[in-house]
Amino acid sequence: MCILLAHIQSRGQYYLSSKQYGFSSGLGHRHVNASFIDSKGKTIILTANSMAFFEGDAFKTVAYPEAFSSKGFNTICEDNTGNYWVSEAFEWFYSFNIRQTYIYQQGNFIPSKNKIPSSIQIESILSDDHRLLFIGTKTGEIYSYSASDNKLLLRKKIGKAPIKLLYANQNKIVFCEEKGITEDHNIQLINYAGKVLFQEKLHNKFGISVLSVADELYAVFDGRNQTEILKLGTNVAFSLPKNHSYTYLTGLVYEPKFNSLIFYSNDKIFFLSPALEILYTYDFSFSIHHITPDRHGNLFMSTDNGLVILRIQKGVINTLLYNPNPEDNQDNYSCRKIYKFDKNTLIVNTNKCRQVIDLRTGRHQKLPTLNANLQDDFILSILHDKQGNLWFGEQQLVTTDLTKKVNHSYFANYETRIWSMTEYQQGLLLGFEKKGIGYFDKARGSINYFESKQPQELASATVYDFLKLENQVFIASSSGLYVLDNKGTIKNIPYAFGQKKATYDINIFNRKEGNTLSLSTEEGILLLDINTLKTRQFVQDKHFEKVKFLSCYETINGYWASSEQGVWHFDKIGNLLKIYTELDGLTNNECNTLAHYQDEEGTLFFGGLNGINIIKPEAFANQPKEGIIQIQNIRIFNKQELINTIPELRNDKLTLTTNENSIEFEAAFDDYMYDCEKQFYYTIGLEEKNWAPFVAKNFRIDNIPYGESLIHIKVIACNNFANSNLLTIKVFRAYPLYYQWYFWVLVLLILGAIIVGGFQLYSYNYRMRNLKLKALVDRQTVTLRENLTFRDELLKLLVHDVRHPIISFNNLTDKLNFLIQKKEFERLSLLGTESKSRSENLLWLIDNLILWIHSTNKNETVVYQNHDLVGLMYKIIQSYQSDILSRNLNFVVEPEIFLAKIDERLFIITMRNIIFNAIEYAKRDTTVQIKISRNTQIIEVTCYNLIEPDTQPRPETRGLKMGLSVLKTILEKQSIELFNDKVDDIYLTRLVIPEK
Repeated sequence: MCILLAHIQSRGQYYLSSKQYGFSSGLGHRHVNASFIDSKGKTIILTANSMAFFEGDAFKTVAYPEAFSSKGFNTICEDNTGNYWVSEAFEWFYSFNIRQTYIYQQGNFIPSKNKIPSSIQIESILSDDHRLLFIGTKTGEIYSYSASDNKLLLRKKIGKAPIKLLYANQNKIVFCEEKGITEDHNIQLINYAGKVLFQEKLHNKFGISVLSVADELYAVFDGRNQTEILKLGTNVAFSLPKNHSYTYLTGLVYEPKFNSLIFYSNDKIFFLSPALEILYTYDFSFSIHHITPDRHGNLFMSTDNGLVILRIQKGVINTLLYNPNPEDNQDNYSCRKIYKFDKNTLIVNTNKCRQVIDLRTGRHQKLPTLNANLQDDFILSILHDKQGNLWFGEQQLVTTDLTKKVNHSYFANYETRIWSMTEYQQGLLLGFEKKGIGYFDKARGSINYFESKQPQELASATVYDFLKLENQVFIASSSGLYVLDNKGTIKNIPYAFGQKKATYDINIFNRKEGNTLSLSTEEGILLLDINTLKTRQFVQDKHFEKVKFLSCYETINGYWASSEQGVWHFDKIGNLLKIYTELDGLTNNECNTLAHYQDEEGTLFFGGLNGINIIKPEAFANQPKEGIIQIQNIRIFNKQELINTIPELRNDKLTLTTNENSIEFEAAFDDYMYDCEKQFYYTIGLEEKNWAPFVAKNFRIDNIPYGESLIHIKVIACNNFANSNLLTIKVFRAYPLYYQWYFWVLVLLILGAIIVGGFQLYSYNYRMRNLKLKALVDRQTVTLRENLTFRDELLKLLVHDVRHPIISFNNLTDKLNFLIQKKEFERLSLLGTESKSRSENLLWLIDNLILWIHSTNKNETVVYQNHDLVGLMYKIIQSYQSDILSRNLNFVVEPEIFLAKIDERLFIITMRNIIFNAIEYAKRDTTVQIKISRNTQIIEVTCYNLIEPDTQPRPETRGLKMGLSVLKTILEKQSIELFNDKVDDIYLTRLVIPEK
């Protein structure tokens, strides 16, 4: 939680801000006893139940050992080995009257008796700048202890009273001899050798602490009636009456950055001069137990409500009409138009009437109200004309005599308000609320609203500002920018497409050139070229170019602009330097429309919801940069796979392997301004531009290129862009093999070998292709020879197969002629019937022979269809009926019907030859048996016939006649098997057909 505490108008112009830490921040207990900053800058917090290490913005808590009271340790010092000596006093708010002491070493609490004898009873303990420990005992001794060589040395034996050590450094030791719980015997100053340099008896005083500043010792005492600070050896003193019961919560510290002497007492702090004069006091809502200053302007305040880090600043922003009590905002002065009447007089229109401020004293007084009922009025506009009249505009147009405090009204319009005014011709040009512009003629006392001349959008707009040049008047309004020429013509000046039109302020941008205007608009500051009427953005940072600005002024060190988010400072080309807010001394972050002014000396006045801020630009110089950027928890990835983890970046370089292409890390920054918001930005490349914001946790960069890449990280604290800290990380990702020179040499060698091998392979393949071509020609020659032989055999087969039907037909013709001659008509009729049957069978056989011949062609397509195989066989048997009768043979086909999917013509040709073979080889007066069967899509046709014992089929045809031996080659193409065998006197032929 960050709380703005105060803006202080006093010598030095202090203003304070703070951040409070409690349970939600990881602190173990809200009751904080003390804090300590060790030799390495590490901050340790002692609470009622634990010791906490403050790391950045969080706490690492260590629990106390079991033997401690409910209030915990309240004193801590560091020895010269880096260990912490922590003690618990009987009164948790005092650093003396110690009950027990432990040594915190490597995460463990060790009793002090492990280092020093238990006979030494510790009453008080502290260390000097060299971390040499000094121990005051309960029995009147002062010891020193060096932990590095474990050497204990008695420095002085004073008496028997307990010794309360208050200071030890630079060869000086300040202590008190205790007398009781509320009184000490004396205070003494000795050197390390024990020589007394100063001593003084104490009367009813109780020593609390001693502080050394510029070789002066300041002692804090608690008396019966007052708390006192005394500069030892002098009469310089500061006292505070004891008017409450918490006077024991006191102390004195020195803040070196601003050379501030700070005294705290319960819930108050006092800024004191070296002469112990009060410069400023501030009250808190909590009790202060202890304060530790760092060297960066911070006070670590241990309180009863957690740890509060108070940041002290001395600024150059002066304020007027400021209400320092934020809870009572009804007393705020909300400002509108501001005008500097003369060197010492400032006029401000506020919600509490018009205020006239004396700049020398800061005092202000009201001008008389314009309302008849004397209620406060909120006037918007002011104009001081050439005649010396001071004009004010709201619902009335009036002049006011500052000397006589008298108002004179010229006209009133209660339907609108006058937001702006400028001199024009013989009168005033007025800007109204939602009614555009009007012209007031001073001589006539009349007003003209330009009803027919002003554009419709302007006529319904609110006019915020005018800028009068030699021949024209520029008009800033809620509907955009317009220009009024000497002829009374009003023209709109267009903005870029998408740009919001509301314009609040017009100013000359560069007074030396005078040809450019700055326009403060709803979306950024625009620069208008008067000659071309073209606009461009002034703000260079794209993240802020669309901010709403209310004014923009040229100064000796750049441009200053007011907004609803503070006062912005740019350089002359539009780079953002810093945003000033309440943390920098502004009365309020939100500035008001019209509430801005620049006097002849360049001093700026910005008004807001709570008074006026006065800025003298020449007083703002860049502050030295503090803090460093830390890169932690670095995670290295190969795409999405985590490869490696590095706890912290030790230098500014990071090396990756070829496969590691993504990194993720956390950025942390400690600039000792704990109440300031930190903004992180990054960019990649040689040039530091195009900054992109990121959250300080888990920042990731993917697709890192090979070679060296520069990652720039910028941290902006308290909106101070000019003083931003910058860190450049050099990331080197190893090049892959093909990026190396020797890789390409190797590639060229391999490529050369491939080319040579390719030529050799081509030559080899060329030779092999010629050999294959020669072999192919030889094979085709042999095949041609075989085909010619096959054709001869096929011709023989054709003669064989056709000869028999033709002879039979010839015989039939002879018989027909004979019967015609004998006129045997009955027999002739029977012969005709027989002739018709034989003719049909002859045509059927010839057709199938033609198919058989065609099927020898490789392109012949076989057509499979369902047929009755038994019926086809009987047709074949019928064609050989005369031969069957002449040999008295009997054919039996089984089964009676058999359907199968075959090629009809090929089947007929084949079975015709098988049946013809059977007739040729069959023994007379026997039965030829044909069986058809099916087995797993295989059809078997087997023909059995008896033969004469002395019949031997010719071996050259393997038992087949000429037709079957030739046909066997054709059948093999269709995966049809044909084979024969002789078993005793039985000759069989088997045809195996795959069924489709």
